[in-house]
Amino acid sequence: MSSDGVTTKRSSTEEESDSSLSKKLKFEDEETTSMEDESDTDSGRAWSVDTEDDEVVRPPRINYLNMQDPEPEWDVDSFDGYEFYDPEDRKSFSNDEEYKEFSEFKIQAWKNKGFYEEDPFRSIFPLTDLEQRFRNMTTREYLADIASLCVKKLNEEKGTTVELESIVRANLKAGGGWKLYITFTAREYPDGSLVEYQAKAMDFAGGEEPPFPILCRPAPTISQYKTCIGLS
Repeated sequence: MSSDGVTTKRSSTEEESDSSLSKKLKFEDEETTSMEDESDTDSGRAWSVDTEDDEVVRPPRINYLNMQDPEPEWDVDSFDGYEFYDPEDRKSFSNDEEYKEFSEFKIQAWKNKGFYEEDPFRSIFPLTDLEQRFRNMTTREYLADIASLCVKKLNEEKGTTVELESIVRANLKAGGGWKLYITFTAREYPDGSLVEYQAKAMDFAGGEEPPFPILCRPAPTISQYKTCIGLS
């Protein structure tokens, strides 16, 4: 897809509430302003934590300052260099078993790097209906436009000949726009075999800036992913 086509399809703004992908998926940019508040949904999971009152179920404190994304930069993954150990985490748990469960879940979310299951620590959640209408196109078509920008940047920077074939799945993080984590199939050369790729991009709120491609790379193979998450 050409960048001109992307520009044409982007004539609508984020404020088109009736057709807004963000509204339909219940993702609102304003929600991210309260990311540092301690609420029952911060972690996406509840752990039993002792208090002075009777036992209650609430999520542990999450240090969001350690998880804030830097300004987007091409071919730089914000997950790299992330320190997933935070001594403050342990203070929220009365026993080692609960803390271990929490830590394993947190580490797994980091290993997914935004492309697989949801990551409640960074407010990354899946787009579940890719055929949903959005900006006079389907969500799948919108994602293909964004992924195509990343593929174009990859080919320009590294001299590759990758061509996008189809969208597989996508996750989204709202806040100042949408950070999109897109998995798609591609061909690395004409008539080549299908290969699974990952694209990450920022689509800024209000359309004041063009979408920014962050990275485009082959997705880990099944064996590589299992090794990464400790299953082999």
